[in-house]
Amino acid sequence: MPPTLSLTSLHKIPQGQESPNCCQTFIMEELDDLRKPAFWKAVIGEFLGCLFLIFFTVGAGLHEEGTRGHGTVHIALSSGFFVAVIVTVLLTISGGHINPAVSIGFAVNREISFVRFIFYCIAQTGGSVAGAALLKVITPESKVGNLGILLPEPNVTTEQALYSEIIITFFLLFSVFAMIDKDRKDVQGSVPFIIGLVVAVNIFYGINISGGAMNPVRAFGPAVVMGRLEHQWIYWAGPLVGGVLGAFLYDKFFSVAATHTAVKRCCLGSSSYDSVSTIEDPVRKEPTNFTVNEKVPLTGSTDGISSV
Repeated sequence: MPPTLSLTSLHKIPQGQESPNCCQTFIMEELDDLRKPAFWKAVIGEFLGCLFLIFFTVGAGLHEEGTRGHGTVHIALSSGFFVAVIVTVLLTISGGHINPAVSIGFAVNREISFVRFIFYCIAQTGGSVAGAALLKVITPESKVGNLGILLPEPNVTTEQALYSEIIITFFLLFSVFAMIDKDRKDVQGSVPFIIGLVVAVNIFYGINISGGAMNPVRAFGPAVVMGRLEHQWIYWAGPLVGGVLGAFLYDKFFSVAATHTAVKRCCLGSSSYDSVSTIEDPVRKEPTNFTVNEKVPLTGSTDGISSV
Protein backbone atom coordinates (compact mmCIF):
# COMPACT_ATOMS: atom_id res chain seq x y z
CA MET A 1 0.00 0.00 0.00
CA PRO A 2 1.57 3.35 -1.07
CA PRO A 3 2.44 5.86 1.68
CA THR A 4 -0.07 8.59 2.42
CA LEU A 5 0.82 11.92 0.86
CA SER A 6 1.17 14.91 3.14
CA LEU A 7 2.65 18.38 2.93
CA THR A 8 5.72 17.31 4.86
CA SER A 9 6.31 14.46 2.46
CA LEU A 10 6.04 16.61 -0.65
CA HIS A 11 9.65 17.66 -0.35
CA LYS A 12 10.85 14.09 0.31
CA ILE A 13 9.37 11.98 -2.46
CA PRO A 14 11.09 8.55 -2.43
CA GLN A 15 13.27 7.86 -5.42
CA GLY A 16 11.33 6.24 -8.19
CA GLN A 17 7.95 7.33 -6.83
CA GLU A 18 5.94 9.73 -8.94
CA SER A 19 5.56 13.24 -7.51
CA PRO A 20 2.02 14.45 -6.80
CA ASN A 21 0.51 16.54 -9.55
CA CYS A 22 -0.68 20.10 -9.18
CA CYS A 23 -4.24 19.13 -8.22
CA GLN A 24 -3.04 16.70 -5.56
CA THR A 25 -0.75 19.35 -4.11
CA PHE A 26 -3.59 21.83 -4.04
CA ILE A 27 -5.94 19.44 -2.20
CA MET A 28 -3.30 18.46 0.33
CA GLU A 29 -2.49 22.10 1.08
CA GLU A 30 -6.16 22.91 1.57
CA LEU A 31 -6.67 19.99 3.96
CA ASP A 32 -3.45 20.78 5.78
CA ASP A 33 -4.68 24.29 6.61
CA LEU A 34 -8.00 22.91 7.85
CA ARG A 35 -6.20 20.66 10.32
CA LYS A 36 -4.11 23.42 11.90
CA PRO A 37 -4.90 24.05 15.59
CA ALA A 38 -5.17 27.81 15.13
CA PHE A 39 -7.61 27.53 12.21
CA TRP A 40 -10.81 27.60 14.26
CA LYS A 41 -9.49 30.28 16.58
CA ALA A 42 -8.92 32.43 13.51
CA VAL A 43 -12.45 31.75 12.24
CA ILE A 44 -13.94 32.78 15.60
CA GLY A 45 -11.75 35.87 15.54
CA GLU A 46 -13.23 36.89 12.19
CA PHE A 47 -16.74 36.36 13.56
CA LEU A 48 -16.05 38.66 16.52
CA GLY A 49 -14.25 41.19 14.34
CA CYS A 50 -17.23 41.58 12.02
CA LEU A 51 -19.64 41.68 14.94
CA PHE A 52 -17.72 44.64 16.38
CA LEU A 53 -17.31 46.15 12.92
CA ILE A 54 -21.05 46.47 12.41
CA PHE A 55 -21.76 47.38 16.03
CA PHE A 56 -19.31 50.28 16.15
CA THR A 57 -19.25 51.62 12.58
CA VAL A 58 -23.02 51.47 12.08
CA GLY A 59 -23.69 52.54 15.65
CA ALA A 60 -21.49 55.60 15.20
CA GLY A 61 -23.82 56.83 12.46
CA LEU A 62 -27.18 56.36 14.23
CA HIS A 63 -29.02 59.47 15.40
CA GLU A 64 -32.37 60.62 16.71
CA GLU A 65 -35.10 60.58 14.11
CA GLY A 66 -35.92 64.04 12.84
CA THR A 67 -32.43 65.39 13.51
CA ARG A 68 -29.85 66.20 10.91
CA GLY A 69 -27.55 63.33 11.75
CA HIS A 70 -23.81 62.98 11.37
CA GLY A 71 -21.75 64.33 8.50
CA THR A 72 -19.42 62.56 6.10
CA VAL A 73 -16.32 63.41 8.12
CA HIS A 74 -17.73 61.78 11.25
CA ILE A 75 -18.70 58.59 9.40
CA ALA A 76 -15.48 58.28 7.39
CA LEU A 77 -13.12 58.89 10.31
CA SER A 78 -15.00 56.69 12.77
CA SER A 79 -14.93 53.83 10.25
CA GLY A 80 -11.28 54.35 9.34
CA PHE A 81 -10.15 54.53 12.97
CA PHE A 82 -12.13 51.41 13.86
CA VAL A 83 -10.58 49.46 10.99
CA ALA A 84 -7.08 50.46 12.11
CA VAL A 85 -7.86 49.33 15.66
CA ILE A 86 -9.57 46.01 14.90
CA VAL A 87 -6.93 44.99 12.36
CA THR A 88 -4.24 45.56 14.96
CA VAL A 89 -6.23 43.61 17.57
CA LEU A 90 -6.87 40.59 15.32
CA LEU A 91 -3.54 40.61 13.54
CA THR A 92 -2.01 37.63 15.31
CA ILE A 93 -5.34 35.78 15.61
CA SER A 94 -6.79 35.75 12.11
CA GLY A 95 -4.92 38.40 10.18
CA GLY A 96 -7.70 40.92 10.72
CA HIS A 97 -9.53 40.56 7.40
CA ILE A 98 -13.07 41.30 8.60
CA ASN A 99 -13.99 41.56 4.93
CA PRO A 100 -14.67 38.84 2.31
CA ALA A 101 -13.16 41.11 -0.34
CA VAL A 102 -9.88 41.16 1.60
CA SER A 103 -9.99 37.40 2.14
CA ILE A 104 -10.60 36.62 -1.52
CA GLY A 105 -7.74 38.90 -2.52
CA PHE A 106 -5.34 36.88 -0.42
CA ALA A 107 -6.88 33.61 -1.57
CA VAL A 108 -6.38 34.28 -5.29
CA ASN A 109 -2.73 35.10 -4.61
CA ARG A 110 -2.43 31.86 -2.58
CA GLU A 111 -1.53 33.70 0.62
CA ILE A 112 -4.33 31.81 2.37
CA SER A 113 -6.10 28.61 1.40
CA PHE A 114 -9.46 28.66 -0.31
CA VAL A 115 -10.93 26.57 2.48
CA ARG A 116 -9.87 29.30 4.92
CA PHE A 117 -11.48 31.88 2.64
CA ILE A 118 -14.77 29.95 2.69
CA PHE A 119 -14.83 29.57 6.47
CA TYR A 120 -13.79 33.20 6.93
CA CYS A 121 -16.70 34.31 4.73
CA ILE A 122 -19.17 32.23 6.75
CA ALA A 123 -17.85 33.67 10.01
CA GLN A 124 -17.76 37.22 8.65
CA THR A 125 -21.34 37.18 7.40
CA GLY A 126 -22.55 35.55 10.62
CA GLY A 127 -20.72 38.13 12.70
CA SER A 128 -22.21 41.00 10.71
CA VAL A 129 -25.76 39.74 11.28
CA ALA A 130 -25.07 39.20 14.99
CA GLY A 131 -23.57 42.68 15.31
CA ALA A 132 -26.53 44.32 13.58
CA ALA A 133 -29.02 42.38 15.71
CA LEU A 134 -27.20 43.33 18.92
CA LEU A 135 -27.05 46.97 17.90
CA LYS A 136 -30.77 47.05 17.14
CA VAL A 137 -31.67 45.44 20.49
CA ILE A 138 -29.73 47.87 22.68
CA THR A 139 -30.41 51.05 20.67
CA PRO A 140 -33.47 53.19 21.51
CA GLU A 141 -36.11 52.72 18.84
CA SER A 142 -36.11 56.42 18.04
CA LYS A 143 -32.46 56.14 16.95
CA VAL A 144 -32.56 52.87 15.02
CA GLY A 145 -33.88 54.33 11.78
CA ASN A 146 -32.87 52.03 8.91
CA LEU A 147 -29.92 50.68 10.94
CA GLY A 148 -27.36 52.03 8.49
CA ILE A 149 -28.60 50.09 5.47
CA LEU A 150 -26.53 50.91 2.39
CA LEU A 151 -28.32 51.76 -0.83
CA PRO A 152 -27.28 53.65 -3.97
CA GLU A 153 -27.86 57.36 -3.47
CA PRO A 154 -30.80 59.05 -5.23
CA ASN A 155 -30.19 59.56 -8.97
CA VAL A 156 -27.38 56.97 -8.88
CA THR A 157 -27.97 53.97 -11.13
CA THR A 158 -27.21 50.42 -10.05
CA GLU A 159 -24.41 50.27 -12.62
CA GLN A 160 -22.81 53.44 -11.25
CA ALA A 161 -23.01 52.10 -7.71
CA LEU A 162 -21.48 48.79 -8.83
CA TYR A 163 -18.57 50.48 -10.62
CA SER A 164 -18.00 52.69 -7.58
CA GLU A 165 -17.72 49.65 -5.31
CA ILE A 166 -15.35 47.91 -7.73
CA ILE A 167 -13.05 50.92 -7.91
CA ILE A 168 -12.84 51.74 -4.21
CA THR A 169 -12.33 48.09 -3.26
CA PHE A 170 -9.69 47.76 -5.97
CA PHE A 171 -7.87 50.70 -4.39
CA LEU A 172 -8.23 49.18 -0.93
CA LEU A 173 -6.69 45.81 -1.89
CA PHE A 174 -4.06 47.41 -4.10
CA SER A 175 -3.05 49.55 -1.11
CA VAL A 176 -3.10 46.58 1.27
CA PHE A 177 -0.71 44.55 -0.85
CA ALA A 178 1.49 47.57 -1.41
CA MET A 179 1.76 48.16 2.34
CA ILE A 180 2.55 44.54 3.26
CA ASP A 181 4.95 43.91 0.39
CA LYS A 182 7.71 42.14 2.34
CA ASP A 183 10.44 43.26 -0.04
CA ARG A 184 9.79 46.97 0.45
CA LYS A 185 12.12 48.80 2.79
CA ASP A 186 10.48 52.22 2.75
CA VAL A 187 7.24 51.58 4.69
CA GLN A 188 7.22 53.49 7.96
CA GLY A 189 4.73 53.64 10.80
CA SER A 190 1.67 51.49 11.44
CA VAL A 191 0.35 49.61 8.43
CA PRO A 192 -3.12 49.07 10.00
CA PHE A 193 -3.38 52.82 10.58
CA ILE A 194 -2.53 53.57 6.95
CA ILE A 195 -5.10 51.02 5.81
CA GLY A 196 -7.63 52.77 8.05
CA LEU A 197 -6.84 56.01 6.25
CA VAL A 198 -7.45 54.28 2.90
CA VAL A 199 -10.85 53.19 4.18
CA ALA A 200 -11.66 56.75 5.26
CA VAL A 201 -10.58 58.18 1.89
CA ASN A 202 -12.74 55.65 0.05
CA ILE A 203 -15.75 56.55 2.20
CA PHE A 204 -15.26 60.25 1.51
CA TYR A 205 -15.80 59.45 -2.16
CA GLY A 206 -18.13 56.47 -2.11
CA ILE A 207 -20.62 57.63 0.51
CA ASN A 208 -22.39 59.85 -2.01
CA ILE A 209 -22.51 57.18 -4.71
CA SER A 210 -22.94 53.68 -3.32
CA GLY A 211 -22.50 54.35 0.38
CA GLY A 212 -18.83 53.36 0.33
CA ALA A 213 -19.09 49.79 1.59
CA MET A 214 -15.91 48.13 0.23
CA ASN A 215 -17.11 45.19 2.29
CA PRO A 216 -20.08 42.89 1.59
CA VAL A 217 -20.75 42.26 5.29
CA ARG A 218 -21.05 45.98 6.00
CA ALA A 219 -24.15 45.99 3.83
CA PHE A 220 -25.32 42.45 4.59
CA GLY A 221 -25.82 42.47 8.38
CA PRO A 222 -28.09 45.53 8.66
CA ALA A 223 -30.03 44.49 5.54
CA VAL A 224 -30.79 41.04 6.96
CA VAL A 225 -31.85 42.34 10.36
CA MET A 226 -34.10 45.00 8.83
CA GLY A 227 -35.45 42.64 6.14
CA ARG A 228 -34.39 44.83 3.23
CA LEU A 229 -32.20 42.85 0.87
CA GLU A 230 -32.67 44.89 -2.30
CA HIS A 231 -29.46 45.84 -4.11
CA GLN A 232 -27.40 43.41 -2.02
CA TRP A 233 -25.86 41.96 -5.18
CA ILE A 234 -24.09 45.29 -5.74
CA TYR A 235 -22.32 45.07 -2.40
CA TRP A 236 -21.18 41.52 -3.04
CA ALA A 237 -20.26 41.64 -6.72
CA GLY A 238 -18.53 45.03 -6.58
CA PRO A 239 -16.18 44.44 -3.62
CA LEU A 240 -15.35 40.85 -4.58
CA VAL A 241 -14.45 41.78 -8.16
CA GLY A 242 -12.52 44.86 -7.07
CA GLY A 243 -10.72 42.89 -4.37
CA VAL A 244 -9.55 40.19 -6.77
CA LEU A 245 -8.35 42.71 -9.36
CA GLY A 246 -6.56 44.96 -6.89
CA ALA A 247 -4.78 42.15 -5.07
CA PHE A 248 -3.79 40.24 -8.19
CA LEU A 249 -2.57 43.28 -10.12
CA TYR A 250 -0.29 44.54 -7.37
CA ASP A 251 1.10 41.13 -6.42
CA LYS A 252 1.83 39.99 -9.97
CA PHE A 253 2.84 43.24 -11.67
CA PHE A 254 3.80 45.93 -9.16
CA SER A 255 5.31 44.19 -6.14
CA VAL A 256 9.05 44.53 -5.60
CA ALA A 257 9.54 40.85 -6.39
CA ALA A 258 7.29 40.82 -9.47
CA THR A 259 8.93 39.74 -12.73
CA HIS A 260 7.74 39.33 -16.29
CA THR A 261 7.40 35.59 -15.64
CA ALA A 262 5.30 35.94 -12.48
CA VAL A 263 1.97 35.43 -14.21
CA LYS A 264 3.26 32.29 -15.94
CA ARG A 265 4.06 30.58 -12.64
CA CYS A 266 1.63 27.97 -11.38
CA CYS A 267 -0.92 29.68 -9.15
CA LEU A 268 -1.11 26.58 -6.96
CA GLY A 269 2.49 26.56 -5.91
CA SER A 270 2.36 27.74 -2.29
CA SER A 271 3.27 25.32 0.46
CA SER A 272 2.09 26.97 3.67
CA TYR A 273 -0.87 28.90 4.95
CA ASP A 274 0.35 30.36 8.22
CA SER A 275 -2.10 33.22 7.95
CA VAL A 276 -0.93 34.65 11.23
CA SER A 277 2.53 35.94 11.97
CA THR A 278 3.93 37.67 15.01
CA ILE A 279 6.57 39.53 13.05
CA GLU A 280 6.77 43.00 14.58
CA ASP A 281 8.35 44.79 11.64
CA PRO A 282 6.31 44.40 8.44
CA VAL A 283 9.32 45.37 6.33
CA ARG A 284 12.46 43.30 6.29
CA LYS A 285 15.57 45.40 6.63
CA GLU A 286 17.67 43.25 4.34
CA PRO A 287 16.76 42.20 0.77
CA THR A 288 15.74 38.59 0.48
CA ASN A 289 15.54 36.09 -2.33
CA PHE A 290 11.93 35.85 -3.40
CA THR A 291 10.47 32.40 -3.05
CA VAL A 292 6.92 31.19 -2.70
CA ASN A 293 7.61 29.94 0.81
CA GLU A 294 8.63 33.42 1.98
CA LYS A 295 5.46 35.16 0.85
CA VAL A 296 3.65 36.82 3.66
CA PRO A 297 0.18 35.38 4.12
CA LEU A 298 -2.56 37.91 4.29
CA THR A 299 -3.03 40.94 6.20
CA GLY A 300 -2.15 38.98 9.19
CA SER A 301 1.26 38.33 7.86
CA THR A 302 3.00 41.57 8.39
CA ASP A 303 0.42 43.99 9.51
CA GLY A 304 -3.19 43.45 9.08
CA ILE A 305 -5.71 45.03 6.89
CA SER A 306 -9.39 45.19 6.58
CA SER A 307 -12.16 47.29 5.41
CA VAL A 308 -15.43 48.47 6.74
